[in-house]
Amino acid sequence: MKYRIKLLLAAVGLVVFACVEPYDLNFGSQKEILFIEADINDYDSLQYVIIKKNIPEPNNIVYRDIQNAKVQLIEGKTTFYECNYVSEGKYQLPKGFKTKTNTPYQLRIVMEGSTYESSVETTSPTSPIEKIYSQFVEKGIDYLDRKVDGHRIFIDTKDSETKGQYYLWQYRLYEKQSYCASCNGGRYFTTPAPLGRCVDDANLARRGVTYDYLCVSNCWDIIYNEEINVMTDNYANGQTIKGRLVANIPFFQYRNALIDIQQYSISKSAFEYFNIMVNQTQRNGSLADTPPAGLIGNVKNTSNKSEAVGGIFMVSSKTSKTFVIQRNESFTSVSAVGLFKGRQVTPEPMGNDTSRPPFAPCIEGENRTKIKPIGWID
Repeated sequence: MKYRIKLLLAAVGLVVFACVEPYDLNFGSQKEILFIEADINDYDSLQYVIIKKNIPEPNNIVYRDIQNAKVQLIEGKTTFYECNYVSEGKYQLPKGFKTKTNTPYQLRIVMEGSTYESSVETTSPTSPIEKIYSQFVEKGIDYLDRKVDGHRIFIDTKDSETKGQYYLWQYRLYEKQSYCASCNGGRYFTTPAPLGRCVDDANLARRGVTYDYLCVSNCWDIIYNEEINVMTDNYANGQTIKGRLVANIPFFQYRNALIDIQQYSISKSAFEYFNIMVNQTQRNGSLADTPPAGLIGNVKNTSNKSEAVGGIFMVSSKTSKTFVIQRNESFTSVSAVGLFKGRQVTPEPMGNDTSRPPFAPCIEGENRTKIKPIGWID
């Protein structure tokens, strides 16, 4: 869900989800707009409901985390799961919770004197990904407003015999990272531990120098998809979905990479929601562009139906499969773009001080890990 919330919070207007038509209202005319987003599935062991509000400012929109809401997930009509606040607007479901297919779920939120409820959502099982394969394309991948070398990643999967199936694909790309700290106009020092810090250097800043520092341990960058990939089975009911393009991966470096592809079975309402987002962004410019409209999802204020609520409560069935992208093309004919958005790595030169340059730690987070990914092959 990482890229979705970014798209939602970047929006400047609203679209009525139920009618799938533009609704002539923009953030400039609103004091605040609530965003609620959740992907409740049968796969992840940690699952969250994210609640934020926008605070319009002149020429800017700031988003505030909602911290004091009462958040419940209702399974069927009799089972209630309480979600506890953790951080950054996230409310966590009980650890280990997983949805059941063909079972109705509803989200209920009580906050600031109002009650918000989602539509009742269910999902059907998703088939496993049968096969993943890659195709090298020369100067065929869009990256940083130019065409670069890279790989297109395809999958085969079997659609169920049940009509009306809807799919969403996402991925995580793991690239082994050799450099764990970069200082623009300064030098890296290991104190204070454990993160260390960059210390400004006027001479380096004046020259526009950036120094990079090797990792003290194994480290992997995690790169997520920034495009929405959804599909209906209208033309593939009960057949094999063959050669579905799920990723365009730049040739970042001359070593293997690992891609983890997630396949979701989603509801019709979730498909329509994301399909509108595709039409607004991927067919009308880049994701960095402000989309022409945001999206009203399936959560409503029970006492004020006219309140615009962005985001979506999605119930899905999910499966995952990894694939090693073997970059075994001839290096003499392939240009690697690197992991620094096209910038060349510049290690701090060694001098008389034998303690420099220091190594930097691999800081665990959403975009980096020191834990070897499952399926990784050096």
